[in-house]
Amino acid sequence: MSEKKVQNFEYDVFSRINRGDDLMHIGTVEANNDDLARVYASYIYDEEKWLEMFIVKRENMICIREAEPFFKKRVI
Repeated sequence: MSEKKVQNFEYDVFSRINRGDDLMHIGTVEANNDDLARVYASYIYDEEKWLEMFIVKRENMICIREAEPFFKKRVI
């Protein structure tokens, strides 16, 4: 019997406490679908009374500006 490997996706979790506050990145969760990610984020990051909470699948994020690495690879 072959074992089926379940693919997990990484999600970034964003939230705000009060209306008008900036949306803050508060952490990440890993899950194999959006519904589980929603449950995990709600359970893991329940220490505050968040007004709003969002999850974004990491692969759906579009980089606008990226920091250079601390150590550049040497080209020989």
